[in-house]
Amino acid sequence: MEAIENSRLNKFHYKLLAILGTVWAFIAVNTIAASFVIALLKKEPAFRGSLTKLGSLGSAALFGMLFGAWLFGYASDRIGRKKALILAVSTFSLGSITSAFAANLDQLIALRFIVGLGLGGSLPVASSYFAEFMPRSVRGAMISILESFWAVGTIIIGVVALLVKADWRSILLFGGAVVLLVPVLLTLPESPRFLLSKGRVKNAEETLMKIFGVKVKLEKPEAGRKVSVGDLWRRYGKRTLMLTIAWFSIAFAYYGFFIWLPRFLSATLGITVFRSFQYFIVTAIAQLPGYWSAAYLLERIGRKKTLSYYLLLSGLAGLGFYFAASSGNEGAIIASAIAFSFFNLGAWGAIYAYTPELYPTEVRGTGTGWAGAMARIGGGTAPIIAGKIMEVSGAALAVLVIAVVAIIGALDVLALGEETMGRELA
Repeated sequence: MEAIENSRLNKFHYKLLAILGTVWAFIAVNTIAASFVIALLKKEPAFRGSLTKLGSLGSAALFGMLFGAWLFGYASDRIGRKKALILAVSTFSLGSITSAFAANLDQLIALRFIVGLGLGGSLPVASSYFAEFMPRSVRGAMISILESFWAVGTIIIGVVALLVKADWRSILLFGGAVVLLVPVLLTLPESPRFLLSKGRVKNAEETLMKIFGVKVKLEKPEAGRKVSVGDLWRRYGKRTLMLTIAWFSIAFAYYGFFIWLPRFLSATLGITVFRSFQYFIVTAIAQLPGYWSAAYLLERIGRKKTLSYYLLLSGLAGLGFYFAASSGNEGAIIASAIAFSFFNLGAWGAIYAYTPELYPTEVRGTGTGWAGAMARIGGGTAPIIAGKIMEVSGAALAVLVIAVVAIIGALDVLALGEETMGRELA
């Protein structure tokens, strides 16, 4: 679709960025909320548990995201990007509100799983939807900027946790406020690429005219057979393998580190949990320049190099945290946590720009859904594994394992990745 590929950024693009960016920020709010909730539950007898079980609370939403990524990714290729996104956002927002009224730890874990269904669906659907409207020349940078709203949400939830005086129920209620955005999502158009792929030629032409002011004559594509996850491996095996390892690694590193970061900091620095929330906000602020620098490099050195280099550097920062924690060097601990935050979130911006470009339209939702599902397996297992390691050997070793996994992901992208910078979406 040359009208989209060769367009210039206009008011619609910025409006879409603002709306989906807000959704993205609240996805972060609801995901990172677990970091604060876990740290605060020890105040209530009905919610106390071992580090491993508390790790399960952190993993509950992430395992929900595993199924949500597949379910809503598949739905986006059937009923449309817009409808699937609205359903996903409604699921996690209402789930977050309900979880604020949980009576015990088991109930909270179950409700967090439901929240995860919507979170897991929102991420791949929103990124595919956004990518299909972006001009080729700035697509990678714009997707990375969209992903940077994750840092905004991370900062916001840290500030909210301090403002509500570390009341975990209020934190979860705030996460549900995104339900107010659903009426705005209803006003957005469906993706012209999706409309055309379903033979709705007139609707696609009308959408292009409304957004870009370009009158085009489209042809109904040949009917294609339904695609499945098996098609991803049969037709795109190498890139699917690369993305499987990369998404698992980046998510394992991120969730393993940030779900437990308040605990890591309080354990290694000898400070209160409430004080660790303040340090958490400092590390979250470092995520913004991480995203922005990655957005710049995506259109300069390419997707593959940016993703692999940032993943590698986040792994090295994790190694730095391990050695600093072992020696008790406070300055080095904070510096390495900031560096990890900078590079890991820059890598997230890169991988979200990279993934949609590796699949054609008819399988893009399924492909990004599969990638998101692999991330949820990595992210879901990481808090449990890190919690178990801390019970046995302490926080430093848990971070060492996280760092090694990040480095494996970087080597995977370097070995199996292909460059997509400047490539037109198929």
